[in-house]
Amino acid sequence: MAQQTLNIGSTANDGTGDPLRTAMDKVNDNFNEIYASPLFTEDITISGNEIRANRSNDDLVFAPSGTGSIMFPAIRINDNNIEATRSNDSIKLIPSGSGSVHINDLRIRNNSIQTSTGSGADITLAPAGTGQVTVDSILTIDSNIEIRDNQITTTQTNSDLLLTASGSGFVVIDKADINSGNIDNTVIGASTAVAGTFTTVTATTSAAIDGVTINDNKIFTNQSNADLILDGSGTGTVKISGFAFPTADGTTGQFLKTNGSGQLGFATASASLNHSDINDNTTTVASSATTVIDTFDSASYRSAKYYISISDTTNDRYEMVEANVVHGPSADSTTEAYITVFGELSNYEGDGSSLPIAQLSADILNGSVRLLATNITSDSTVFKFQRTTIDL
Repeated sequence: MAQQTLNIGSTANDGTGDPLRTAMDKVNDNFNEIYASPLFTEDITISGNEIRANRSNDDLVFAPSGTGSIMFPAIRINDNNIEATRSNDSIKLIPSGSGSVHINDLRIRNNSIQTSTGSGADITLAPAGTGQVTVDSILTIDSNIEIRDNQITTTQTNSDLLLTASGSGFVVIDKADINSGNIDNTVIGASTAVAGTFTTVTATTSAAIDGVTINDNKIFTNQSNADLILDGSGTGTVKISGFAFPTADGTTGQFLKTNGSGQLGFATASASLNHSDINDNTTTVASSATTVIDTFDSASYRSAKYYISISDTTNDRYEMVEANVVHGPSADSTTEAYITVFGELSNYEGDGSSLPIAQLSADILNGSVRLLATNITSDSTVFKFQRTTIDL
């Protein structure tokens, strides 16, 4: 019922107002409507500045009509929204004393957000869609882990930072730079060895690799009486200072011999000598000046026997000659060396040529006995010889 207004006339007792009975009837109707409203039933109590619902577990409902809102100074409640009506104003939920603001299972007190339910309840920050949880400054976890910009650090003195995967999982790091490229006082693969790939491995003192230790310029085995084995893969060979070693053993009594190109192979010695040595070599001379063909140590050997094959292909001349060389009792530079040449045989005998391809001589210089040759031409001449030296 709409409120009924009493007609009191234009002036007092002018006879234009409601009769007394009519006026009191309107008063009764107005009071009846007021007392019939929920404000004066047993469901609601208004006392002082409090409005309470009286029934157990009953709600106190403020329900505006249509699109209307419940209005408070600077606050508007519309549907499920609480809005500030003043420009750029904040909405503050401030409990009294040590009280908290409770939102479902969360409790907000001062600058702390806690769970208000039982122990072990999680607090989940979950943005919608592709949104992110953003922390503008520093995020501290368990009063020890601090996340600032792109750094994760511990805040407690001497506290470790542990990255631990669960079960058979791994801690996977795409790119790692440990201590600006240095790994100090760290054992890698202590209990379970795995393969590691490095560009350069630098060991300041020594490096122990399985049963081998590398220290300075030395490589040696760690186990007692263990062999140090150098082995190439597949058809590869072991090379030391440019010399390639054979990949299989020779026969008993053979020795290693180079082919002149750095490849070593096994060869059989023709004789076993106690007081002399047999050697062979070749020298090419393209000059008519006196040239050294061969030398031997005057402090080790007294004499030498030469078999010399001489070839001058330019002039189609070939010669075979023998020479014996001996030096005196002293090995100093003043001692003379003596030579005799014999048994000359050449392909130009009887063609009118009287001179051999080269004249042979001998001397001593700085403790070395030298076999010398002086060619009759400057054409390239090859000397191939076998030498037997006899000890002092």
